[in-house]
Amino acid sequence: RAMRVCAVSLPELRIELVRADLDPASAERPLAVVVASPPMTEAKLLGNTRLSVVSREARALGVLPGQTIAQARARAGDLAVRVVRPDAVHDVLARLAEVGLAFGATVSFSSSMDGEVVRPSSFTPGFGDIVWIDVTGCAHLHAPRSSSSIFDGETILASRLAGVITSLGHTCAVAIADGPRVAAMLARARAESAARAALGSRSRRSSASALLDLEPLVVRPGDNARAIASLAVAALPLPAEDVRWLAKVGVRTIEEMRALPRAGLGARLGARARDVLSLVDGDDRAPLAPYVPPEIPEEEAELEYGIEGTQALTFVAKTLTDRLSARLQGRAVAAARLELELLLDAAMLREAGSSIATDPPGEGRNGESRVALVELDLPAPLGAASDLLAALRPKIERLVLAAPVLGAKLRAPVLVHKRAAALSLFEPQPKAERALPRLVAELVSDLGPEAVTSLVLGDSWVPEERSRLVAFEATAKSARDTTGSSRGNTKRKRRMLASVPEPTRLLTEPRPIAREGVRVTRHLSRLESIEWWKAAPREKSGEANGSSARRGAVDYVQAWTDDGAAMLEIDRTTGAMRVRGWFD
Repeated sequence: RAMRVCAVSLPELRIELVRADLDPASAERPLAVVVASPPMTEAKLLGNTRLSVVSREARALGVLPGQTIAQARARAGDLAVRVVRPDAVHDVLARLAEVGLAFGATVSFSSSMDGEVVRPSSFTPGFGDIVWIDVTGCAHLHAPRSSSSIFDGETILASRLAGVITSLGHTCAVAIADGPRVAAMLARARAESAARAALGSRSRRSSASALLDLEPLVVRPGDNARAIASLAVAALPLPAEDVRWLAKVGVRTIEEMRALPRAGLGARLGARARDVLSLVDGDDRAPLAPYVPPEIPEEEAELEYGIEGTQALTFVAKTLTDRLSARLQGRAVAAARLELELLLDAAMLREAGSSIATDPPGEGRNGESRVALVELDLPAPLGAASDLLAALRPKIERLVLAAPVLGAKLRAPVLVHKRAAALSLFEPQPKAERALPRLVAELVSDLGPEAVTSLVLGDSWVPEERSRLVAFEATAKSARDTTGSSRGNTKRKRRMLASVPEPTRLLTEPRPIAREGVRVTRHLSRLESIEWWKAAPREKSGEANGSSARRGAVDYVQAWTDDGAAMLEIDRTTGAMRVRGWFD
């Protein structure tokens, strides 16, 4: 059975990297990108430097990739030229490949122009910025139950994948076919066709919508040859001189290329003839080189100008949490710990001996350093972008930095598996299970972990031990264990239930009270020799420090006092009364 591969072509990736850092007022300005490694900077660009990628606005004015900056500015005087690092392109493609793990088990990506200048006289074999996802056997996960064809499932899969990529701010074209190279050819040709159609529009909004409204292309199994027949021969991984030779003999499409004699064509193509001729026939058996993501997901943002305000820093954190959340969803995990690393402007740091205030004492790293670290242990694992940002916001709002922030890095060093649960059409969805982890994370971030606990029931007849405050993480784990055991057809954990009213507030230490002014209204319970196994024999006769195992016979009554309705403890030996709690 042929391998089904989904290819995502990103024709505007380099332009989008620059647009993200530009002022919104410059969105309509023609833009060109030079992909170059350090030490090349925008200040070192010369008039004979060739452009790697140009925007749709620049292309409409006659600016093309491969032109020099001088030639391009002769056609567009207000052309903006920016430098993009190959590492930045690689990081974005790696992030998108990790997002693709939510749709297939094996992902890969390729960028044929990393660090290279594309000239009209040369051709770099490749398919541009492409992300591949092996979706073999995944169609049934997306297809409706009434459908038995993988075509329906793959169409829905491709649409959902395109929606996720678009939500991250990237223009894409998606195609699914038998084999990675055929899928990449179709996706790239579809993106180029939409870009050519968008050039005729004067409105940037309408041209952008022409690219965003691309419907995914799904080729039925075994139909590769028909799908690529109308593509230009330039879509094949051929050198530029071979493409020009085929054009001279009147061959412009792959279908026309099939009509040529294979012997003469093989002699012309040389060493790559076998692979090219197989692609011409639609036979694509090339394997995918799997991409293995790093163990700790990490997102980074470099700022052109330093920022100091918490509002601007929160906006940067939102961008990082959106990216990190997409990667977590691809891995099917959630973050149990977050670390936000802020790079400060060394030129504006205080004099030697000053410290950088990050968090309250004991929660951050203080010292003479350019790096301020914000650490947050989440009481319950979180994966949604809004939840991660809500947990970080209180920490960011309390930051007092010694210098402006030039860069930020967000990582999730502790990950836990996030089990997916199917929604029921007939049972109401408990909203508390979704809202409580986020609320507790915000409170822990703002007040500290020791100030946020959860009230749980205890298995005891002693009033002060029938409930206790524990950490929220322990409460959530206990609930998961109880749910898991009930699903395993084991007996549910029983609770000791009382038929008498219980106080709404219990005192940590009982408070003695005089008999005068006390009116007993109801006898609640009598305890004697309970839980005797919890104490050593020599301790049974003594008075306990709050321990029920060493307490003598007592009566619990409901009574009215000067301060209101109370629960009283009466020692049957001495007759002493003590207030144990209050009824509100």
